[in-house]
Amino acid sequence: MTFQEQLVSQFDVRFKDELFLTDLFLNLYSKLEAFDNELEKYASVGLDAVFEAAENAAALRIEDRFLRFDVVFDETEPFIQVSGGKTIEEEPDIIDNIFADRSSYPESLYWRDGEEKAFDSYLKSAFGRFLS
Repeated sequence: MTFQEQLVSQFDVRFKDELFLTDLFLNLYSKLEAFDNELEKYASVGLDAVFEAAENAAALRIEDRFLRFDVVFDETEPFIQVSGGKTIEEEPDIIDNIFADRSSYPESLYWRDGEEKAFDSYLKSAFGRFLS
């Protein structure tokens, strides 16, 4: 094994959790962006929806409600925080925390239900009032 292969292998081990969360964030980011794209047709008839993204955060706001994903590179253990709520409130509702290590937060919707169902639950938590 070359030095380069050894070094990359060591970094894979060292940054395993961060790499997992980065990949997961990109998946969630893509799902949120695709959902925003589906909403574009309603902009012409007055729906106020805005998708915003940065390197470690992505958010979708529909009227006065939002859903947000933040990658938190905490020194002790990195995680993705899923939050939502009304844009006028000071503190968002924490919908889910996703740690790379399943045992750190086993009640996470992501680990309990899987990515697709968890994402649907995130949307429902943030935007469920539009169905009422």
